[in-house]
Amino acid sequence: MTTEGPGPTGRHRDRFGDDDDLGRAFGTDTSSVPVRTTPQRVRAWSLLLAGVVVVAAVIIVVLSMIIGSVQTGVGGIFPRPDASLQRFTKDAGALDGVISTDATKPTKTSFASYDVTATVTASTELSPDQRTALIDQLSGAVADASSNGVHVYAIADLGDVDVGISPSKARTDERLRLARAIRQVAGVQQVRCVWAAASEGRADTPAGQSVEVETAPTGVDVPAVQAQVTDAVHRVFPDAAVQVVAAEQ
Repeated sequence: MTTEGPGPTGRHRDRFGDDDDLGRAFGTDTSSVPVRTTPQRVRAWSLLLAGVVVVAAVIIVVLSMIIGSVQTGVGGIFPRPDASLQRFTKDAGALDGVISTDATKPTKTSFASYDVTATVTASTELSPDQRTALIDQLSGAVADASSNGVHVYAIADLGDVDVGISPSKARTDERLRLARAIRQVAGVQQVRCVWAAASEGRADTPAGQSVEVETAPTGVDVPAVQAQVTDAVHRVFPDAAVQVVAAEQ
């Protein structure tokens, strides 16, 4: 009697047959791996290309908006002193009581900072209340025209009084009240209450103010007026510069 044992073929079938691990995991039919057709590949590339076009369009629109704001917008990314000054002169010229506006060349105070100044000539026929209202409006106008890196100032010529106009309404009102008070001092003909010149830019600090007074050419004790005016000025603006001179004959 001959006993047959498992031959190599049977062993091979047990280890590598249809039930091996790879067969159970991935299947025995290699055609089960999907292969994209040409139309599918065309659609995929078309969608990718469309996405790239949309992203590029968004980038172009954003850059255009940024460049446009820099080129045309007051208060853009870079200082534009001429645009700020033009805006102020336009707004100031439309106010009641203003006769003319005269702008000076912008002054560069640092790498990306400018001071611009305009002289506003007002009618000498304005009443005290009308003068006050005009000064308040001008202060608002310089605040609106000031922009990134640009500080707008104005000097209001009211006839016998010149008043410095800054974005600070409180400081501007102080200059006006002080100029009026000094104008009432005996012998005083002209008062200029503005700010001290400074290469690094103007300041609204009390010490950064300047008051210039002109008296009648004769018959005035200039040193006495100087002492009286200096006391009045330093009560409002401590350490401010004060100068009193007699007018030329």
